[in-house]
Amino acid sequence: MKIIVLVLANDEVCVCGRCTREGGDGGGRSYKSMIEAIRNTWASDPPEGVKVYYIYGHRDGIDFPADSEYREVDETYWPDNVRQDVTKKKGPFAIEDCIYSDTPEGRENLYYKCIDGFEWLLENEDFDYLIRPSAGSYVDLRLFKESLDNLGARDNIYAGSVGIYDNSHNHARNASHPKRLKFASGSCFVASRNLIKDLVSNRDSIDLVRSPYAEATIGDDLTFAKYFTCDMGVEIIPFLKFEMSSTSQATDIVKNYVQCYFKHTINPELHYAVHRAKGLSCKS
Repeated sequence: MKIIVLVLANDEVCVCGRCTREGGDGGGRSYKSMIEAIRNTWASDPPEGVKVYYIYGHRDGIDFPADSEYREVDETYWPDNVRQDVTKKKGPFAIEDCIYSDTPEGRENLYYKCIDGFEWLLENEDFDYLIRPSAGSYVDLRLFKESLDNLGARDNIYAGSVGIYDNSHNHARNASHPKRLKFASGSCFVASRNLIKDLVSNRDSIDLVRSPYAEATIGDDLTFAKYFTCDMGVEIIPFLKFEMSSTSQATDIVKNYVQCYFKHTINPELHYAVHRAKGLSCKS
């Protein structure tokens, strides 16, 4: 069994509404420290057959190779809240375990960034399943590996912590959208290789799930869910995540959870606390 983990990564300070409001959840912290904590905890010693990558968009100090080829696209980004229609972009590339997408960072651009990461992995890695967590999730790779080994290499597998999204605004503009969309949380979901391959192959024709409050924002996990479940007819396999926002909540209870989600609290100490609670040593 071969498993790839693709962690959403960036060096930015989160500027979403939850972080920027007074007393916001994120505390005005950078995600860079969360990635460092992941490298020092759950991703430091992956089980055999599991490889961890990190997907970035535009990153200070990283230039695309001079021989990077452009491809035609139809994408819209919103850097600094200014609309930018893009008709061509460079193909993704990697430096060691970091994959780079020619996409501006920002929550509203995660869909395009992820698709580029998926594309690079399909071309460069052999895998049966892909796990895609956010930086705010602790992922127990040993438990995930055991679960997927028991399942075996299969097509049309889509799993995660299940939620229901009010999608009536997208249904109003396009009846192919369900009014209520069942989805696997973007905090961490699993998809088989065939689903990832089909997604990438049809990237230009997929009908995107957009926010009713910020039209610029594409719901990456929601768009994946709509494509996998509505367009491809795949059922979601649910798993439970443990939600927490304080290190004091990292008790013995976390040992049996494949995922601990920090509810958008950008605090690297949460990764370390869960790792210790599972009886594991942190990388020095």
